[in-house]
Amino acid sequence: MGRSTHCSCSICDIESCIRSELGTPDNHRVYLEIVGENPVFAAFPTAFHLLATVHGSKDLQDGAAFSDLIFAQLLQGGSTVSHWSYIEKLLILFFIPSIHSAIRHVSHHYPFLPREDLSQYALMSLLQYLRSATWQSRRSHFGFVVAQELRRSLFRWARGEFESTSQFAAQKLRERLSVAQTAEESFERHAILRHFLRFCEQHAYLTPEELNLLIDIKIDQSIEACGSGSNGRISNSCRQKLKRLMRKLRRVAQKRGNNQDKRAMAGVCRAGASAKRFHAPDKKNKKTAFSRDTFSKFRAN
Repeated sequence: MGRSTHCSCSICDIESCIRSELGTPDNHRVYLEIVGENPVFAAFPTAFHLLATVHGSKDLQDGAAFSDLIFAQLLQGGSTVSHWSYIEKLLILFFIPSIHSAIRHVSHHYPFLPREDLSQYALMSLLQYLRSATWQSRRSHFGFVVAQELRRSLFRWARGEFESTSQFAAQKLRERLSVAQTAEESFERHAILRHFLRFCEQHAYLTPEELNLLIDIKIDQSIEACGSGSNGRISNSCRQKLKRLMRKLRRVAQKRGNNQDKRAMAGVCRAGASAKRFHAPDKKNKKTAFSRDTFSKFRAN
């Protein structure tokens, strides 16, 4: 708990009303009856002195232990049942700073929620928890548990309010449409690619060996599918073979002038581009070797 926050919100209005009510002579006599049954409160002439001391004990080394003692005496004293209405109002004043803190945190994450609604739900949650047997039967950490439960309950409610808004529904709809569209485009690309390769094979633009080479590269995700030299590097003949194959397929797609064939050719190029990078050739063979940069530029075209 912290010190009271002064503002014009509904929580502060409620605090002002409770203070005015507890300051009446009748309620002061109730406080004196509680003090008579609990000598711990004898050092505090009025309930407001007790309240100020508890709020001020936050920064003290034994502040938590002191507030636990006060709460335990209020909740487990002989006058708890007979004076519960008074004690409940006093407890609300104790936790006003906790309510302010929880509302500030939730409002920062959910700024679209009206502060008035947050204040009403926070006060309702606090009253429910103060009246619970679980909290009243505690022996320690009264303030810490209330602050934690209050914040958790308020965040849960705010999340539910957000999920019921059109903004959340639009966000979910965009996510589902994006996933469906991606799957549909992927299926369409594969269908066009299979149709284009089948056309090339039927019209003898592709030999069975070349078709198998493309399949191996796609499956292995590596250009090593077309073979390697004795030193473990990719042979120049293999690079040239792949280069000629790509050129031939590109010419077929351009000759047909079909947009789908061009998209299919783009899929073939992506399949080749997904291959693992191969070893660079020796510097001695730089003139005859098909360099890595040249091959990358070729596949990009």
